[in-house]
Amino acid sequence: MPELPEVEGYRKYIDHTVLNQKIQKFECDDNRLLKVSIEEFEKFLINEELTETQRIGKYLFVKTTGKKILLIHFGMTGRPKYYKEEDARPKYGHIVLTFQNGFHFAYEDKRKFGWWDLIDSIVEYKKAHKLSDDARDLSLKDFKTSLQNRTTFIKAVLMDQSVAAGVGNWMADDILYQSKIHPQRKVQDLSEKEIEDIFKAMKNVIEVAIKNDAHYDDFPDYFLIHNRKEGATCFHTGGKIEKIKVGGRSTYFSPEWQKMKE
Repeated sequence: MPELPEVEGYRKYIDHTVLNQKIQKFECDDNRLLKVSIEEFEKFLINEELTETQRIGKYLFVKTTGKKILLIHFGMTGRPKYYKEEDARPKYGHIVLTFQNGFHFAYEDKRKFGWWDLIDSIVEYKKAHKLSDDARDLSLKDFKTSLQNRTTFIKAVLMDQSVAAGVGNWMADDILYQSKIHPQRKVQDLSEKEIEDIFKAMKNVIEVAIKNDAHYDDFPDYFLIHNRKEGATCFHTGGKIEKIKVGGRSTYFSPEWQKMKE
């Protein structure tokens, strides 16, 4: 599933390909991918241009020369594709914008869990959907504040988009691995230093992932992502990685490295 680093890559890709070009045509072969009608997309996008991108977590906002802002969520398998020749259209390119210059922008999504929407205000959308600041921009102060009065497992809280927008499953596992925190530790039992360690690890995971264009193989050896499977070997201890469920999500950790405190 595209998480913060992948979506940041998509944002940069869009910045370098499709901005400031007049939209001539809008196509969608499955209206379930649209939060509003295809007529609305045609009304507010045709003859307009995409002008600027902004990402909050896994949500990508694209401003236009018109009255609406395009919102793209990439779901499980969504990705952008810019191309010219019609035969280069991706097999699962279910939504396509055609520009006046003859090029096309496809939203490719094999499993169709992503979607497009049109909104009026990024600020209001963020507020209505209880999104925190993007995890990359989040301050330590705001992070600490968001953890107050939380009484559940830290793994589940990290994945709450009102706490750290953009942190997904593998990222949460690596953040806790790097900060030596057991995923089933309760938030209220964490010390201030442990919270600061989690915050520092979160920032490291984000920046390393973005720097390496979310190519996991290029991450440093100490990242859990290289051994994130049951029975794999912990980089630090040589012990076995275990798999459990936390908040309904598969969670991988090293019991010898991330010890559960009494």
